[in-house]
Amino acid sequence: MKTVRLTLRYDAETIHPMHRFVADSDAFDSYRMIHGNLVGDDDNTFIFYVVGDPDAYAAAMERTEEVGEYDLTRTGDRSFTVYVRDVPETVDERLLESLTKGSLVVLPPIEYRSDWTIRFSVVGESEDLRRALAGIPEGIEATVDRVGEYDGTDAAVGALTDRQREALRVGRELGYFDVPRTASVEDVAAALDCAPGTAAEHLRKAEATVMDALEL
Repeated sequence: MKTVRLTLRYDAETIHPMHRFVADSDAFDSYRMIHGNLVGDDDNTFIFYVVGDPDAYAAAMERTEEVGEYDLTRTGDRSFTVYVRDVPETVDERLLESLTKGSLVVLPPIEYRSDWTIRFSVVGESEDLRRALAGIPEGIEATVDRVGEYDGTDAAVGALTDRQREALRVGRELGYFDVPRTASVEDVAAALDCAPGTAAEHLRKAEATVMDALEL
């Protein structure tokens, strides 16, 4: 079974209003869809995990016609989950239909990024993957970041936040994971321009996320 790591770039006509709101605001650090139920009727159901201002997000939801009912649950000072029943636009319906046909499985989380892109992985048979890429609607530019055999690692990488992924990359480049270790957490913190305690927290959470995702 093949896996494809995709980046989809939306234009002003195709981007979802909530994605655009979060992308254009300084009040949010992370925005990911962690679960989705494509019911195939008049709406779809999703759960998002967001790091940012919950009050600003809720106010934007109230103004967005594409959002049906929703339930926001705070999980920390600046983090929350949102259960959403979303009314899809035509372009969303075509995109979802293209990515869920036949053998295809979209692997959460789906990362919604500040440059109007989303990033995620899809697993399936080669022919279905080719058909899905050919069926991406106009107004959405698809970039294939990686193609390979599915071995479970996409789930681990996709579960990381941008900052956790950066911490792992910097740690690897500096030698933090070498045996014996050739860089300290202070070195990683200096490269990330943050406090050593913050760097240590990013590394610990990233390592735990990867282990959980790989089910080792």
